[in-house]
Amino acid sequence: MSRPGSHQSISGIRAGGISSEPPRPIPYPAEEVADPVRPRHVLDYVLARRAVLEQIKHDALLREQVCDADPYLLRAAKHHGEETERLCPMCAKSELVHVTYVFGDDLGYLSGRVKTTNELKVLAHEFGHFRVYVVEVCTSCGWNHLHMSYVLGDGESRTPPREPRDVLK
Repeated sequence: MSRPGSHQSISGIRAGGISSEPPRPIPYPAEEVADPVRPRHVLDYVLARRAVLEQIKHDALLREQVCDADPYLLRAAKHHGEETERLCPMCAKSELVHVTYVFGDDLGYLSGRVKTTNELKVLAHEFGHFRVYVVEVCTSCGWNHLHMSYVLGDGESRTPPREPRDVLK
């Protein structure tokens, strides 16, 4: 119990100034990878998707709450997405499109970008460890849901590539 006017301290926490150096990413330990293109550490979000659809069916969620795709996601789906053969579970008008994003410290400035399946094969041989996120999107009604995520790469950590200088800067 503290008295009024006294200060409590929490051990292990240190207040300080802002460091001038950005924090260094913790590299993933090197791992033996037989095939860099073969997905590993796969997370499938089919049960979460099924739960959302059940909530909609039982009026626990409104359609507007799940058909809320960001305009940038819809644009990425339109121009860079890969069509599937599955119909949208909400509108049943159009086929779902998969938009694939890549994230990882090894990727440097390429992290957070949309990539196609063919580009993933090339990246898997060039980088050690990165996570791939596949989002299913309906361009008609705006349904979007994380479909799956997995890790690709050859297991060898590398220094991230430097961003090329822009000629227009």
